[in-house]
Amino acid sequence: MARAGRGALAGLLVAATALVGGAATAADVPSDVVPAIPGCGTAVPATATASTHEAANPPAHAVDGDLGTRWSGQGFGAALTLDLGAARDLCGVRVAWHRGDLRWNDFTVYTSTDGTAFTKVWAGRSTGTTAGFESSPFAAPTGARFVRLAWWNSAEGNGWASVAEVAALVADPDPGPGGGHVVVAAGDIATRCTGTSCAHWRTSERALAIDPDAVLVLGDNQNNDGTIEEYRAYYEPSWGRLKDRTRPTPGNHEYILGDGAQGYFEYFGDLARPAGASWYSFDLGNWHIVSLNSEYERSAGGPQVAWLRADLAANTKRCVLAFWHRPMFSSGGTHGNFPNMRPFWDALHAVGADVVLNGHDHSYERFAPQTPDAVGSPAGIREFVVGTGGATPREFGTVRANSEVRLRVNGVLRLDLGVDSYSWQFVDVDGAVLDAGGPVGCH
Repeated sequence: MARAGRGALAGLLVAATALVGGAATAADVPSDVVPAIPGCGTAVPATATASTHEAANPPAHAVDGDLGTRWSGQGFGAALTLDLGAARDLCGVRVAWHRGDLRWNDFTVYTSTDGTAFTKVWAGRSTGTTAGFESSPFAAPTGARFVRLAWWNSAEGNGWASVAEVAALVADPDPGPGGGHVVVAAGDIATRCTGTSCAHWRTSERALAIDPDAVLVLGDNQNNDGTIEEYRAYYEPSWGRLKDRTRPTPGNHEYILGDGAQGYFEYFGDLARPAGASWYSFDLGNWHIVSLNSEYERSAGGPQVAWLRADLAANTKRCVLAFWHRPMFSSGGTHGNFPNMRPFWDALHAVGADVVLNGHDHSYERFAPQTPDAVGSPAGIREFVVGTGGATPREFGTVRANSEVRLRVNGVLRLDLGVDSYSWQFVDVDGAVLDAGGPVGCH
């Protein structure tokens, strides 16, 4: 969702133009290292697609945070398109060209709010003197979700565009109280595997590349026995790099030894019990977020549900998200539905909660908004099952009512939590966006 406050600048934008071939014009704005717009400079995480690409150098390589990889596309007009997940006030781009210290590149930058109609906002030439980043500021900030970079020529004239990294720059890096925030979520994460080829290492790399404000881990964070030794050996080197912004919930593997999930509570410390109990809540912008413990007593008359009702009654935020391990609804072939999660759903649905996140089944599934009775309804809760953090993906079984998307692949869920809406992207370990949607308004 675009942020307000720059309507007066709209008239300064460059006129719309079609994306067509031809030589690039002279630079509208010099390609300085530091953008000319005051306050501009925060890079926005994005996913990428391209009009053409070499098999070994896909578009995801241009947004993976690694200058050693690249996107390569053949032909004049080869285009790389970034999807920021939500509209931002953009003030420029920064590009690191492959072999950028040996050749200049002519290119044009376009922006779009809907991914269909694009407006030209910059055209010019890179310096040809650096393989690092160069920034190209726009004439004025523009609200957009999509950024397209089209390549026209290079000093070598070999017909190939090659970008090591590209990112959009924003003029609104701090959305302020109640503004938008990015969250990454996944469960069923670390296994007894070490090294950068492990699935949980690769999903942690994807989470780090997204650079979220908060990380929600959805239980079975450390699989197998969930001991403190396992947490330190497998979870810590990978997802532990995001620990300072992690908000956890436990799963059945944390409790599997019958020791009260000692490894989980020792590893996460106060993060697991910020208010003394293993369930808690916090606010992020205009969102109220609740962590529940599906492995503890969860009856309608029990202490956890009583706390949940009181917590929701005291909430002043418009948008509500809750997360725990076992899903009430799931098409997973190993576990499937857990009807005993109904008291959680009843309490959340009664206050118009928006999103529930779960793990447990080793798959990704998105449901349409539904009631606790599994009746599709715009006033219902949208559930995501994201048991994809590193454990081996499993088969689906009976497809449940209101199931919209099902994927057997490791990856992470990115949520863009706006002032009064949310958008989502499911991103696999290679950076490909396999499911996306929104913005959807909060209830």
